[in-house]
Amino acid sequence: MVSITFFWHLPRLIAGFLQEELLQVLQGASFSTAAAYIADISEPENRAKNFGMIGAAFGIGFIIGPLLGGLLSSFGQRIPFYAAAALALLNWVYGFFVLPESLKKENRREFSWKRANPVGTLLHLRKFSSVAGLLLSVLLLHIAAHAVMSNWNYFTIERFKWNETMVGISLAVVGVLVAIVQAGLTRVINPRIGSEKSLYSGLALYAIGMLLFGIANQSWMMFVFLIPYCLGGIAQPAVQAVMAGKVPANAQGELQGAITSLMSLAAIIGPLVMNNLFFFFTHSEAPVYLPGAPFFLGAVLMAASAIIAFKTLHQTKTVTAI
Repeated sequence: MVSITFFWHLPRLIAGFLQEELLQVLQGASFSTAAAYIADISEPENRAKNFGMIGAAFGIGFIIGPLLGGLLSSFGQRIPFYAAAALALLNWVYGFFVLPESLKKENRREFSWKRANPVGTLLHLRKFSSVAGLLLSVLLLHIAAHAVMSNWNYFTIERFKWNETMVGISLAVVGVLVAIVQAGLTRVINPRIGSEKSLYSGLALYAIGMLLFGIANQSWMMFVFLIPYCLGGIAQPAVQAVMAGKVPANAQGELQGAITSLMSLAAIIGPLVMNNLFFFFTHSEAPVYLPGAPFFLGAVLMAASAIIAFKTLHQTKTVTAI
């Protein structure tokens, strides 16, 4: 399973650093291209809520996708794959023939192989004092998220004896909450308190949600505790908005590619750490039975992410003031 995860995310990791949009699409880095597009067309005060729309689309897809796949599978096991290919083709047609170019000519630059690789991209982004620290914060955030993403079904089956139906229902609830938070609350909260406070608040809510998951002892608690956890979703669009404001217009694709690559790196590290931690504390010879251990580690990593983000942004403000 770890090897499958590695080879699934490795191309996305590499592709994220190829900041030119055509190369990103060819390599499968559509997420970073979409984020760069949003950064290009959004005013600074609207970036966070517009980034939130990506999360909202993910949440809605998280609801519709499994449902559609289940319905189509009744016509044959391969039909869902054909449907997915058709939707991907439709997406390409719309993007290629309808969607206008987002980056103005005056903000474009020539392609450079020195920056179209992981080392070159990160070295270039280091020029922007607050970006390097925030990239580390993003990496920790997404590694921590795999305490939930990679262990939800194992934990609920082990702790509460859930069956496949209950796991599916809970994931549908996650999709609904994510869509509500990203499409609705982000658009309300961020303009009121700002991207920086939204970032800290979101990371705190993530950490609280994970701690609550870890101590839950009744099935209904998991559904209730999903509320603070999913409210933490205001952090991701907020950190993207903050970082987008720290780099020039011609580096937005490069930045979003770096973020996507770190997300893929986290998708390799996260399951490896969290799944093994779950096994260590639940197998027959475990020193202590503690199935919530991955959630506790996730909460610690979320707190570390918040501390790094705070120190990074605070030091940047101090230097600027001096």
